[in-house]
Amino acid sequence: MALLEIKNIFKNFKDKKVLSGINLNIEKGKISSIFGYSGEGKSTLLSVICGITKQDMGDILLKGENINKLEPYERSIALVMDEPLLFPNMNIFENIAFGLKVKRNQQRMNTISGEKKDIARNVKEIMEILGITGLEKRYPNEISMGQAQRVSLARALATKPEVLLMDEPFSNLDIISKTKVRNLIKSIQSELSITTLLVTHDIEDVMSLSDTMFVINNGKIQESGDPKDILKKPGTIDTVYLLGTENIFEGMIDIIDEEGNTIIIGMHDKNGKFIEADYQSGFEINENVFFVIRPEDIIILREDKPSSKAVRENHFTGRIIRTVFTSRMVDLLIVSKEGTEFKVLLPYHAYEIMNLNEGKTVFLSLKKSAIHIIKRKKAKNQMPQMP
Repeated sequence: MALLEIKNIFKNFKDKKVLSGINLNIEKGKISSIFGYSGEGKSTLLSVICGITKQDMGDILLKGENINKLEPYERSIALVMDEPLLFPNMNIFENIAFGLKVKRNQQRMNTISGEKKDIARNVKEIMEILGITGLEKRYPNEISMGQAQRVSLARALATKPEVLLMDEPFSNLDIISKTKVRNLIKSIQSELSITTLLVTHDIEDVMSLSDTMFVINNGKIQESGDPKDILKKPGTIDTVYLLGTENIFEGMIDIIDEEGNTIIIGMHDKNGKFIEADYQSGFEINENVFFVIRPEDIIILREDKPSSKAVRENHFTGRIIRTVFTSRMVDLLIVSKEGTEFKVLLPYHAYEIMNLNEGKTVFLSLKKSAIHIIKRKKAKNQMPQMP
């Protein structure tokens, strides 16, 4: 049984439908992510789960018990927002201890000397785990944004919730702080086995943290599963666009050979190029489809070495039009002689070894096993038709 169950949740604001029958099962001790465009209801769903917002219909179950009627402080669910929202008049110790004191007061416990020591011990322990020991007497305006987000997380974890909800927790952090906090959350989850539900529109958050990914689109869960599987083999073209997938093409199924593990697709281009992909079920001959391939799965063939068996199919000749350098990778735009654009991602050292540069003609191979075929339908953010 899932620790947290979200069943058929609907929520409207005035005339706007925000959530339209959301169903989720969150497994105990795992990190799950809800991924989607801004305005798709991700934050609203977290607000419903923790009891701040009342749903129009549906049920929230925690450990099999319906918690619809419980107040937020009774739900054993903690929420960390994109903004740390620390109390400016309290020092860091007091900010972290605040959640514990509120919880104790709600449980009608007296804050006697022994309990004060217990709170102090809990705060100290969580500060050590989060690497913010030494900040106890500082105030929020005296620490960095990355430290403030850790304090906000510490305040949530100090109450020992059954479920931790995180709403875009890295959106205000610089890239270095973001990486550190991501790693910290992964480490904490491993150490404490706390069940976490993360809301984000950044696929890097999902890939670096999540065990399970839920894609939300048009107020509904569009698909779910292992993030790596969805990234490589998205189920719908809507998810393809949402993920920012590059190398999206259109074509028609020409041959289906299940025994030979092959589907051949005629590309919609002027030269009638054909693409060979591994067999995938559910398609018919003459069916119009999309097919996609990740930039890192397109191979630039070495001129000084023969092609291996794995890259002998789907060859194109093209010219490097643009290069974009990052700290570790090179993003190439290559246009084939047929006029088809390919985005290719290479490690920087490979770019140097192969002596690549803008304007150079290269030979490409699209790995058969890396081509993923998708049913064609009208998508929410449909791209323009290719010529």
